[in-house]
Amino acid sequence: MKHEKSQIKAVLGIPLLIVALGSLAFGARADDTPIRLADMAQSLNGIASQVMIDQELDHKYGVDVSYKGYPTLDGLFNAIRGKQVDLGFGGWTGFAQFRAQGYPVVNIFPVGRGATLDVLVPTDSELQSLDDLKGKRVASYAGAAGTATVLLRVMLNDFYGFDPAATGDLQYVGPGIIPALLDSGDVDAGLLFDPLATKAMASGKYRSIGNLGDLYKEKTGDDFLWISLATNDDFARANPEALAGFLKGWVDAVEYVKSHPAVFEAYGKKLGLDQAGIDQLAERVIRDYATTWNDDYINGLKAFAERASRVMDKGFLDELPEEAFSTRYAP
Repeated sequence: MKHEKSQIKAVLGIPLLIVALGSLAFGARADDTPIRLADMAQSLNGIASQVMIDQELDHKYGVDVSYKGYPTLDGLFNAIRGKQVDLGFGGWTGFAQFRAQGYPVVNIFPVGRGATLDVLVPTDSELQSLDDLKGKRVASYAGAAGTATVLLRVMLNDFYGFDPAATGDLQYVGPGIIPALLDSGDVDAGLLFDPLATKAMASGKYRSIGNLGDLYKEKTGDDFLWISLATNDDFARANPEALAGFLKGWVDAVEYVKSHPAVFEAYGKKLGLDQAGIDQLAERVIRDYATTWNDDYINGLKAFAERASRVMDKGFLDELPEEAFSTRYAP
């Protein structure tokens, strides 16, 4: 357990930073419920997860969290639906699709609303808005069925009148090579997420022509959900109090991050960001956090699912089971 908890420090490159800010020292108890938490390696979700562990906010609410980062999205999703972990971060549409396919996973809380999802172009590009992407080559980091890709296609189809996937203009590549593809002219625009989007913009070589989370809110009035927390039915049935405790600790950790921007310093420096870039990263991540989870919010997600099922290939979110969501454990 101690070894697993130490892994996150090495992954995020923020050794002892948050510990140095002071520990609340709630202390572990022998009867605290272990929770195995999974995420993508080097994800920004790890910042609040690190706070929860180092500030012992998990033990404040009777749980003992260990964190593991997976190098690929497939590995992460396989671990979540295969019950190799108890909780995991990921795109809510993916979890809902798994539920429709018979996997007993359930979205139990929002994490990020898409405020760090930007469509980037070179600074000297003639493209100024998403409307200019028609007939242009666009790269997405998120894969064909990733939540960010789904959002991009829905936005372009429903509000700008074209779908780059339908015309063969959308391609899927690893996030790390999108800046190089923009430099070479192999693509005209690329969808990226933080910290890579902030790093790209902070370099001065790239600019955003559209923040997807903000634009979706502007067009529909609904908050989008990009990343959620999901668990499996077996763990939820056996440990409802532990899940409720974890979410209380998570909300506390998010509030800690919001009030202690120093947690971004070492992380940003590891990315090579100057102070302006670090401040930009902190502002975007803090704005991305979502902590409201109720039926009204979920109804907005159902409205998005209807849009997505019309745009995506047959079989994608054609059915959205009620069991794909639960508010039972929300603080």
